[in-house]
Amino acid sequence: MVLNDNPSVAAKTRSRVRQAIAELGYIYNRSGAQLRKKRKGVVGVSICNLANPYFSEVTVGVNEALSELGFALILGNAGESVDQQAKFLNLAREHSVDGLILMPAVGTRRETIEDILGWRLPLVLVCRYVPGVATDYSGTDNRAGTSAGTKHLLSLGHERIAFVGANPQSTSARNRVRGYRSAMAQAGLKVSPGFVVECESTREHGFIVARQLFDRPGKRPTAIVCFNDLIAFGVMLGLRSMGLEPGSDCSVVGFDDVAEAALWKPGLTTMTSHSCQMGRNAGKLFHKRLESAGQRPERILVEPELIVRDSSRPI
Repeated sequence: MVLNDNPSVAAKTRSRVRQAIAELGYIYNRSGAQLRKKRKGVVGVSICNLANPYFSEVTVGVNEALSELGFALILGNAGESVDQQAKFLNLAREHSVDGLILMPAVGTRRETIEDILGWRLPLVLVCRYVPGVATDYSGTDNRAGTSAGTKHLLSLGHERIAFVGANPQSTSARNRVRGYRSAMAQAGLKVSPGFVVECESTREHGFIVARQLFDRPGKRPTAIVCFNDLIAFGVMLGLRSMGLEPGSDCSVVGFDDVAEAALWKPGLTTMTSHSCQMGRNAGKLFHKRLESAGQRPERILVEPELIVRDSSRPI
């Protein structure tokens, strides 16, 4: 009762028990205790790409919310592989987790989510959703974010603005492209052919695409909106490899505001998606779903915020 923080234990008794625990080196067998309960106090968290600091920060928020509620986490890294994701989800189910929090790998199908819902386990999607199936979801307003980032560049006089990191298999990427296109259309500008570039969300691909955009014939972009900060870092390195200075010769805007963004030279202008808060919201949604399985699925979106640094400058 003391180790479970039962409030009915008197303070004096609680103190004596904790002193005895310390003297004896007693370790509470939580697994054994859970045999008497319906819940194990364990949540499976599947992360689409743990190597990306953005998703790591979201995971920190999930852990903060659930640890406060007494849950432990089993983590799995899909590495953007739906097969690896499926292996972890089945493993988590074998361990009788109380439920699942899923950052869907790129290409996750609706049928996969429907199968998980058929397991009768609480499920919360975070960062990305899967169209066509109703689930609890914690995310950020991706469309509003890239719209604000693009409008920021337009306010600086840029009109030839490219978007790097489109991916039709990702809801986040699709919505971020829509936000960019919407801002361009509102400004009465057409997107130049070849200025929306598909690529993976890595530094390496950002580097390659930057060189491709500036090696091609025709007008070059004066500014680039990137799907995320990792691509933006690669774009900035690609520009420098061609003797161009980010900010001065070509403005760059990222998305997510990972910790590294403020440390770059120049500092990266980006949209903060409040990743830790997004994770905490996912944890809260999970607890509500666990306590009330029959409630309607709920969506919580945090509003992204423009963080202006030196990588974006007037044309």
